Amino acid sequence: MKVVVLTADANTLVYHRGDLIRDLAAHGCEVVTSAAEDYPHVRQYLAQFGVRHSPIRMVRSRVNPLYDWITWLDMFRLFKEEKPDALFAYTIKSVVYGCVVARWAGVPKIYALLPGLGFTFVKPETWKQAAVQWISKLLHRYALKRADVIFMQNRDDVRLFTDLKMLPPGVPVHVTAGSGVNLNEYPHVPLENSAEIAEGRIRFVLVSRLLISKGVCVYAEAARQIKARYPKVEFHLVGPFDPNPNRVSEEEVAGWVKDGLLTHHGMVRDVPGVLKDMHVFCLPTWYREGVPHATLEALSMGRAVITTDSVGARECIAQDGGNGFLVPPKDIEAVVKAMEFFIQNPDQIARMGRASRKLAEEVFDVKIVNGIILNAMGLTTETAKLKETSVSAACPAGVGA
Repeated sequence: MKVVVLTADANTLVYHRGDLIRDLAAHGCEVVTSAAEDYPHVRQYLAQFGVRHSPIRMVRSRVNPLYDWITWLDMFRLFKEEKPDALFAYTIKSVVYGCVVARWAGVPKIYALLPGLGFTFVKPETWKQAAVQWISKLLHRYALKRADVIFMQNRDDVRLFTDLKMLPPGVPVHVTAGSGVNLNEYPHVPLENSAEIAEGRIRFVLVSRLLISKGVCVYAEAARQIKARYPKVEFHLVGPFDPNPNRVSEEEVAGWVKDGLLTHHGMVRDVPGVLKDMHVFCLPTWYREGVPHATLEALSMGRAVITTDSVGARECIAQDGGNGFLVPPKDIEAVVKAMEFFIQNPDQIARMGRASRKLAEEVFDVKIVNGIILNAMGLTTETAKLKETSVSAACPAGVGA
């Protein structure tokens, strides 16, 4: 079986879907990946599994029909040249364009994964946003009718698409627990004997693309308030600047660093190496997440979590709240209050961290997530099918099989 894995962002082939690509290859599939970029480190990573990478021209951050016809042409050429048995497309533009073009090109099987809806389905604030959202809904509805199987990452998104009548009748829909996390690559690092925590030098960290809607500015303002009261506490910001119009500017981050509020690490490939030295993970996002991958990494390494009661993000806090706090989106005071809890109750950091690791093992293990996907593609063993029965979120009534 030959599979083309299509995405908008080449880095996600390594950091979000590397385990899935490896598992596809291990099941005897010939895998070809395609994305907007052609990074050497991505090619090197994929080559160890015998995977080829074939980049196409694609602008990730916006829809522009005057340019996107080039993307459609590149996709069509790719599918015609490679003649795959199946397409596995994820990220919004890869799905809404890839599913349609793959069907035109005669690809027999099409698997569409919607990892998160981002700005596309939040309440529009301007007429331009409303127009973009209307077009996006049309594109999604048209594209998903061409899919053979649909994957979504949280139940809120399934309910939204069901209410909007965007899920085609008869097409199976599977809900995975995000993209999963490799428990071995992100090992549990216990904090019971941390001298830094005992001395009050607690380290908070946010790992994300630097977008306003990821809560980066909220985090920085909370850091300002906490530093004024607890000068020993440290704040760390990990992630690259982003071309998205919703980006946080380099000047703003430089100002935070100059004021001594936080340390900006930039783009970091060794995320486990950073997280092992941190104590509490904070992501005050209101971006419409699938399930934020950085939070899954923090869970796996046994870090308590502060995040928002918003789509996707809320999945990362246990139902009993035993591993952290859910706060309202855009609520700086609520974030400060949650941070103060850990500062004033440092013994809870290790305890909640253990609960985070337990949640990662029981729900977000990448082996479980990939088992669901591979089973839907007809590639797994009976063990994986049993895992799907117990873990996969089955479709609601009337939403596929």
